[in-house]
Amino acid sequence: MKSNENRFLRNTKGQSLVEFALILPMMLVVMFMITEFGRALYMFNVLSAASREGARHAVVSSAGSAVSTGTAAMQKLLADANMSTGATLSVVIDDNYQGTGQKVVIATATKPFNWAFTGPMHVNPGQPTTVSPTALTLKGESIMKAETF
Repeated sequence: MKSNENRFLRNTKGQSLVEFALILPMMLVVMFMITEFGRALYMFNVLSAASREGARHAVVSSAGSAVSTGTAAMQKLLADANMSTGATLSVVIDDNYQGTGQKVVIATATKPFNWAFTGPMHVNPGQPTTVSPTALTLKGESIMKAETF
C-alpha cells in the first residue's frame, strides 16, 4: 500500500496542463497589450507621415494655394491608409515663427485612437470597481521653413 501512495505523489502527469492553465490568462493579456501598442504606434507613424507630406507639399507650392495643397496631400495619405475618418487636419502659415522672422508652414494631423476593448474591466474580482479605457488622441506635427513664398 505504501508503494501506491508514493507512486501517486510522484506522478507528474497533468502538471504541465495545470501550469499552462495558470499562465494562459497572463500571456493573453500581454499579447493583447502588445498588439494594441502596435496599432497605436502604426497610427502615430501614419499621422506623422501625413503631416510631413502636407508640410512638404505646402512649402513647395505658391503662397495662395499652400494651405489647400498641404491639406489635400494629408487627406490623400490618410485615405490611402484607411484612416481619414475622424482625423482633424490643419495647415497654417506662420510669418514670424517664434519671433525669429522666419516664415514656416505648420501641418498638424490629429486622430483619436480607440482601443479594441472598450468595455469596463473589473479590477478586483467580486468588487464593484471597474476601469473603462479612455480615448487617446494621437498627433503628428511637422514644421518646415517656407523659402519659396
